[in-house]
This record gives sequence, structure tokens and C-alpha cells, in this order.
Amino acid sequence: MQGCWIRGVIYCILWYLSIFCGFLVLCCPLLPLLFFNHRLYRRFIDVIFAIWEMYPVVLMELLFGTKIIVTGDRVRTTECSLLVMNHRTRLDWNFLWAAMFYAAEPQSHRMKFVLKAPIRHAPGPGWVMQMAGFLYIHRQWERDQKLLNNVLDYLSDIKYTYQVLIFPEGTDFNDRSLKKSNEFADSHHLERYTKVLHPKTTGFVFLANKMKENKQLDAVYDFSVGYPGSLPQSEMDVLRGIFPEEVHFHIKRYPTSEMPTSDAGLKEWVNDLWQQKEQTLADFYCHRRFTTHPTNGHAQSAINNSLLLALLFWTGLIAVTLYGLCTSLYMQVWALIHCSVFLLLSFTSEGIHQLEASWYKNQQVHDKH
Repeated sequence: MQGCWIRGVIYCILWYLSIFCGFLVLCCPLLPLLFFNHRLYRRFIDVIFAIWEMYPVVLMELLFGTKIIVTGDRVRTTECSLLVMNHRTRLDWNFLWAAMFYAAEPQSHRMKFVLKAPIRHAPGPGWVMQMAGFLYIHRQWERDQKLLNNVLDYLSDIKYTYQVLIFPEGTDFNDRSLKKSNEFADSHHLERYTKVLHPKTTGFVFLANKMKENKQLDAVYDFSVGYPGSLPQSEMDVLRGIFPEEVHFHIKRYPTSEMPTSDAGLKEWVNDLWQQKEQTLADFYCHRRFTTHPTNGHAQSAINNSLLLALLFWTGLIAVTLYGLCTSLYMQVWALIHCSVFLLLSFTSEGIHQLEASWYKNQQVHDKH
């Protein structure tokens, strides 16, 4: 498997700079809104992030010719939903933005990932995802429950429509994780899998119950992702320019009314779903496609106009921001202050999204008194 490292380096540089420059120029000026109008702050941050999500999509299509093929149901972004997906590679999330671009209806969505807490420290991406309301967890269940409750209750209080993505497998599929999964299967007298890992159900059950409790769960979407050709397993593969020729997604929508209501029922439902997914992916790698009609086909030779506009916008923003950082003392001081603040917040708190939720809660208590 060979790649073009020049294109890989260009992709990584533009990807990172678009986030960092967007953080400085677009996101940081909105911080004062956090103290005066939570809903407006969240709306503006959502718009910025939604526009950015198109940038990696157009970069991979232009630089590598990657084709995203989506089959199954469309994702209804006017409803609150929980998304579950197999974790084939550490880079699944990067291609998921492309899947959502082509499958979401309407296109604007507010998807939040459940991520490992250390990611919030990453200068630029970690900070922006804090501002976007992504859910960071430590894998210490008592602590994580409080953090998830804080944000989900806040989103309910401000009547915010959102989608949450969780990888029930907990880690990406590789030889080491598959060995652990098989050891787990053997010790619990379960079937061994070859295409997926046995799912962990605690997080899914908690999120499903919490969102239902808040009357913010309309459906659960099952995403299956498959790579029929080249497979970048890690960030270093992307840097070396190893990108898939095609990424296939199959989506199945399950209305809340069809979901079990008990914890035991939800756990069994997830386990059954993963058993089906094992067979679905086995069929996929046999036929090199999901055997259903695509929800959305797009010609590789004709890139969507909105993607081209995103390319112009973010590339121009990078150029203007870098020029400002090189020539303007004001811009340099601005960057230094905000980077220092977010470094401090990331290491001394659970993130600005948690502070946002707590600030709102304190405001509500104060207003009542």
C-alpha cells in the first residue's frame, strides 16, 4: 500500500491550520456571547463547525480522489438521535464527516462525538471541539456520568437539537484489539468476530436512557463503515498520503418506539446489532459494497459547489490569518492570550463546554432567587 507523502503532508497541514485559524479568528471572538446569550453562542459555533466539516471532505476528494458511497437511510437532522458505528480505523471520524455531508437531510447537523478526555488538550482541534460541545470522557464511570449529565441536561434546558456519535467497541479494530475481543468472547461463551469487536454497552445504555429522560431521543442510527481498498489505520498513514479510494457507509434508522425500554433489553439490542454487523461486513468485504441502493450518489468528477466554496473560504482564512500572525503585533497578542487561556482551561478544568453548562445552570438558579 503506497501513498503520496507530498499530498499527505499538504492535507495534514491544511487540515490543522484550518482548525487553528478558525479557532483564533472565528471562534474566540464569540466567547463573550457565552456569558450573555447561550443559544446564540451555540448557534454561531455550530455554523462555523458545520462549514469547517466540508473542508476535509473537499480536500480528500481533490487531493486523493476519495469517493464516499452512502447506502441505506438518510439521517434526519431535525431530530435528536444517537449514532453508533463500528470503529475500523483510527481515522473513521474523518470520513464520517463526508458521510454526514452526503447523507444528512437537511445537510446542517449538530453531531457531537464521545471522545477520550486527553484529546481536549490538543492545541486547536481539542479546543474547538470543546467549544462545539463534544463529549469528553475519562473511562472512570462515576466521573463520566457527572460530566455527561452536566452537558446533556444543559442541551435539554436550552432546547437544543443534536446528534451524539458513540463507538461502542471503545477502540479501533486492529490485531491487538481483536485478540482482546476474542479473549472476552471465549471467557463469556460468545461467538468470535472477525470484522468487528464485541461492543461495550454501558455508555450506550446510559446515553439512550438519559436522552429519553430528557425527551431528546427520536431515533438511533446504526452506521456500518467499510474500506474495500486502501486503509489508513493511523494518523501517520494520512501523513504518508495513504488514503482510501472508496469509503462505504451503510445507515439504518431505528425509531425510539422500536427500541427496548429496559437496560437489559438495550444491552441485548446492541449485542444483537453487532452480531448482524459482523455478517453485514463479511458480506461487504466479499462483494466490495453494501448490497443496497445508495441514498445519495455523487459524481467524482463534479465536486459539490458548496464544497468548493468551503475550499475557497478556509484556504483564504488560513492565508489571511498567517499573514496577520506574521505582521501584526495585535494578532500575535490575541493568539498568545487565547492559546494560554485554553491551555489553562484544558488542564485545570473539564473544558469550556463543561464550564458553559455549569455557568448556565448557575444563572438559572440565580434568576429563580
